Amino acid sequence: MCTLLTDISMVLANTSRCVQGTEEERRGWNRPGVCGLNNSGNSCYLNAVLQCLCSTVPLVEHLLNQETRKDCRVAEIFVGLLEDMWLGRSSSCAPVEAKSVLCSILPQFNNYLQQDAQELLLSLLNTLHDNLKKVRKSLSVCLQDSTIVSHLFEGQLSYRTLCMHCNYQTHSTQTFTVLSIPIPPAIIKCSLEQDCLSLFFERTVLTGGEQMLCSVCGLRRETGVLTCLEKPPEILMLHLKRFGRKGKNQVKLRTNVAFSMKLDLTPFVSSSVQSTSYSSYRLYAVVNHAGHLNMGHYTALCHNALSQTWHSFDDLVVREVQDSLVQSPNAYLLLYSRKRFQKPKIHGLGAL
Repeated sequence: MCTLLTDISMVLANTSRCVQGTEEERRGWNRPGVCGLNNSGNSCYLNAVLQCLCSTVPLVEHLLNQETRKDCRVAEIFVGLLEDMWLGRSSSCAPVEAKSVLCSILPQFNNYLQQDAQELLLSLLNTLHDNLKKVRKSLSVCLQDSTIVSHLFEGQLSYRTLCMHCNYQTHSTQTFTVLSIPIPPAIIKCSLEQDCLSLFFERTVLTGGEQMLCSVCGLRRETGVLTCLEKPPEILMLHLKRFGRKGKNQVKLRTNVAFSMKLDLTPFVSSSVQSTSYSSYRLYAVVNHAGHLNMGHYTALCHNALSQTWHSFDDLVVREVQDSLVQSPNAYLLLYSRKRFQKPKIHGLGAL
């Protein structure tokens, strides 16, 4: 939803053409996992995130094959939506109940304002993780608080700090679910690997007020910090930091970040990660953001593991697209998987 009237007219015209084009396809539409979602009022950010999670095959397989889901309110609602999207026979569905439950648990999303898709994705996964942990404890199952969410999405960063005066080193780790990657400022186009990821993992020196207290020197000293991947996750979620500040104003960076279908993180992993396959990823979903900071529109591009094709999801409007059209200057979230997704093992899917 753009601010200029001309932009609105163009969007409506394009949407109209898309709907007309897809109506003919919908008459015979029966593609599991390819389902449009109704917009209930500025809910495009939620729809885009749900499409990405619906395309995350190991998550779908686990949730649709777990009896414990009935004891978890969030999982139960989420599973119901996944069943409609994968096993339903309609070309679209309305995630009204899912949004209602999420808004009751996450009140910051209980409005009709444009929200941040990255914030919603992180909050949704954290909530699902916490609810599944409670179910496991109620069933007297304990695996170090591990759930399908932590198994798939959690990775670990390693930080090595070096006192520039006495060379004393310390080491710490931090668990992450989404990596927020900086975009180099003041450029039109850049590379995800060579520019954004290199900027995130480059060695930095803390000076001035950021100096760390050296336990050996007993004083605050200039400190070198080296960041690397200690444990790459099964599913790597990258958030391109497009929203920031320029002086007193909040701005959106419109840099075209070029990303590839295959991502090699070998240059950024710690020496303890030996296997190349452990740091090699395939792209399977993208969330795009068009428009401005507070007035924009989210869409998703997702790879369907059943048909092995890409689809564009713009709320109710769904189109199959060529691989070459996945690259977009509006990319905001990128989802990569270490393993190539195969046909989901879902009961009832074979009959479709």
